[in-house]
Amino acid sequence: MAAQAAAGLGVAALAGPTDHPYRTTVARLGLSLLAIQRGDLEAVSEQYEALKPAPSIMLLLMSVDRVRGLLSAALGERDQAVAHFEDGLTLTRRAGYRPEMAWLCCEYAHVLVRRAGPGDGPKAVSLLEESLVVAQELDMRPLIQRIEACREQLESRPEDTLAYPDGLTQREVEVLRLLAQGRSNSQISQDLVVAEGTTRRHVANIYEKIGVANRAEATRYALKEGLLSLDETSPPESGP
Repeated sequence: MAAQAAAGLGVAALAGPTDHPYRTTVARLGLSLLAIQRGDLEAVSEQYEALKPAPSIMLLLMSVDRVRGLLSAALGERDQAVAHFEDGLTLTRRAGYRPEMAWLCCEYAHVLVRRAGPGDGPKAVSLLEESLVVAQELDMRPLIQRIEACREQLESRPEDTLAYPDGLTQREVEVLRLLAQGRSNSQISQDLVVAEGTTRRHVANIYEKIGVANRAEATRYALKEGLLSLDETSPPESGP
């Protein structure tokens, strides 16, 4: 339904004057979503070529890069899709467009699951974790359903995922390593280009999973489990 509504806007926009870049790009976004929904590869290819020169911006509450990534995935160009999703994440993380960032993470993960290249499984797990944090905070139910479906696909390909102790995800291990190196929540957020609230949620999840209460205990855990070496740590603090 959303694709049809967007396509309706697209058709209406192209029916008017087409000399305005914004109007034309809005039209292409709508028509792109409809082409993907219908599985019309000829139209998908046409819309991708039309959107190629468009800038990396947000329109209709979605990023142009996400639509380019979806078009690429529909054409079977998964490496190309990954590049577009990376561009979209750079934009949305820096600008703080959290709902769109969450959708990008999920769609990116879906493409990685299908590509199934070296490291794609752990990367997909990390992206889904990041997407779920935002989706749950903002009560984005359709997205949560999409995340669950993608997780089911991942679980059916256990060889693609990297097992960490106590059910930690790759992103949680990244956060844990940075914690052990003495980085503050604010610094971790900057390092990973995520919202500070997302980092706090990751830290809370880590502490619960590994059964610790502060950074000093988390650092000892990381060393014991071989998640980092002693010379990578800073003097442990007792605070959260």
